[in-house]
Amino acid sequence: MKRISIITMFVLAIILTINAQQRKKTTPVRKPTVTTAKKANTLANIAIVNMGSDVSLEKPLAEGPNALYFINQLGRSVLAVDKNTGDISQYIPGGRDKMITAIGHNGKDLYMMITNVGLVRYDGQNRETSPCLFPTSDRGKGLIAHQRAFEGIIFSPNKRWLVAYGNGAILFDTDGGQYKPIREYTANGILNAFVFDDGSMITTTGSEIIAIPATAAATIKPYHEAEGGAKIYKVKSDIQAAAIKDGMLYACWSRFIAKTPLPWQDVKWELIYQLENEDNRFRNFAIGPKSIFAECEEYGQYYCQWSSADFSDTPKVTDKIITTIFDHILNRPQAIQRNSDQLHFDQQGNLIMYSNEHLDIYNPEGVKGYTNLQNKRTRYKAE
Repeated sequence: MKRISIITMFVLAIILTINAQQRKKTTPVRKPTVTTAKKANTLANIAIVNMGSDVSLEKPLAEGPNALYFINQLGRSVLAVDKNTGDISQYIPGGRDKMITAIGHNGKDLYMMITNVGLVRYDGQNRETSPCLFPTSDRGKGLIAHQRAFEGIIFSPNKRWLVAYGNGAILFDTDGGQYKPIREYTANGILNAFVFDDGSMITTTGSEIIAIPATAAATIKPYHEAEGGAKIYKVKSDIQAAAIKDGMLYACWSRFIAKTPLPWQDVKWELIYQLENEDNRFRNFAIGPKSIFAECEEYGQYYCQWSSADFSDTPKVTDKIITTIFDHILNRPQAIQRNSDQLHFDQQGNLIMYSNEHLDIYNPEGVKGYTNLQNKRTRYKAE
């Protein structure tokens, strides 16, 4: 009888073990992170330009109706890329004592910040004959007197307001062609700047968003923003990029992309996308007319691409962009896998990706314009 009981207990233990194993197998598995769910790459239409060792493209570009303009930091000049043909030329020659530090375009003219000169509107002929709208030579000019303080130039939608930004920001009122400096804000490392039709501004630094209303003081100093009428909103991690679309301010930091409605008096972040794995990071993003593109990192670069312009769909995630350009050395299609210094959607919906000597023009639907560069890998020969 005792032996039967022992055998019965042994059998029951085996049955319980089997049932436990079966239950363990049916336990739901956590969904994989976005980085482990990379989809198969498809051939993409792209233009790849190797700008060469004599060129370094790092600062924000300027877009006009017919061309893209880039600052060549090594040559201290401005390069132009024809949006129709793709032809690249040295648009404005450089100079040792008069470096072009920032550019912007209002749809009619190209504007520049030039060391030892000031704010200049290019006349289309020669840098020396182009009118200086606000000089650096006079004493007491504040931020503009700091020769290399600027990174980019932007305009309000109505083109009345011009902002030069970098290690701070200066707001100019262009009404009547006077280019009068209205407001100056000093800060270290402004990443993005936006100006609106009433002259109000938003700037982003590594960990802050600074809202400067049209009623703010003429001079706003660091750590005294509230006294000047500005507001600061701190983010827990470094902001990598920001964009404005349809009345919303978008920003990415760490593994998050969030948005807040404008006006900005009360920032209320709404999380719209999160990379699941804590080791993932957003490095950059841009919002185009019909799509969104983001560069990410997790022990290497990868990309997220939304086919909508409001993050409403699930992104396509790929570790590289496989092009239609065949690499005869590697005997396979050319692949793009790198983080860019700048991302910009042009007016045709092409994504402009550039960093140092690399310039890529990408469009999943086919590159529009730039006909001499499409589906080719070319090399620019510096003039």
